[in-house]
Amino acid sequence: MAKENAQNLIETSDYIGHHLVNLTFGWCEKTSSWGFANHQQELFKGLDSACKVSEMGFWSFHLDTIFMSILLGAVVFGFFGLVNSSAKRGVPSKLQNFAEFVHEFIASAVNSGYHGTSKIVGPLAFASCLWIISWNLMDLLPVEMASFFGHFGGGFNYFKILPTADLNAPLALAIVVMVLVTYYSVKTHGAGGFLKELFVVPLGPLEFISYVSKHVALALRLYGNLFAGEMIFILIAIMFGQFAMSFSQTLWFLPGLILNLSWALFHILIVALQAYIFMMLTIAYLNLASTKH
Repeated sequence: MAKENAQNLIETSDYIGHHLVNLTFGWCEKTSSWGFANHQQELFKGLDSACKVSEMGFWSFHLDTIFMSILLGAVVFGFFGLVNSSAKRGVPSKLQNFAEFVHEFIASAVNSGYHGTSKIVGPLAFASCLWIISWNLMDLLPVEMASFFGHFGGGFNYFKILPTADLNAPLALAIVVMVLVTYYSVKTHGAGGFLKELFVVPLGPLEFISYVSKHVALALRLYGNLFAGEMIFILIAIMFGQFAMSFSQTLWFLPGLILNLSWALFHILIVALQAYIFMMLTIAYLNLASTKH
């Protein structure tokens, strides 16, 4: 019995680990060549690498995150671009009503939270909010979908469809925000005034730590909430999948289904809320950077 329990624990750990690993392409020091992490894909066998993901170091790229981010960006912004180009005077269509509602909602948030003169804040808020929502919505898809398509024709054994569960994606957005905040701070207060605020007044180096940490927290907040949500879906999937392993465990089917649907409904709120929080904090940081005080 103990041996069987240990085996089940190993299988469960492997299942969780498999769903938390990105499709990684990078530089392998062992072979001095570029390639996929070992056994991550069945296509392009010539690009197989002898390195594990953890051995690739800095020069490694999560291709699934890059692919999904570009794809979702193209879909979302392509949709709004098509609606805008096909907009007509008179009675608007339902799609035009939806696009105008989203635009007015974000424009209202920008107008109430930003009091500077920069014209980039509105488009930035629009792009970040919608892009992050599209990322987060991927968490509502079945956790086994990517593995299913990868196993039956995709050729990729590892593929994460949720960009926000990869720290690199939220961190990249936070770095963009930090660069813009720094630019507008220097533009508003001058280089000397900006450095004085960071290192002299009122708490010296603590201001610099606070400045960096608030942008890091911007990324970690988004990543942590979506990563936790994905983990819960994976754990529910483990419980839900028990019915297929043994007839005596069929009673797991109903509570697993109920838990899955309940968490998905609740998670819709998290999906939208985290995108909204990121957008509002971005607006607030840029407003502080553009205001003389």
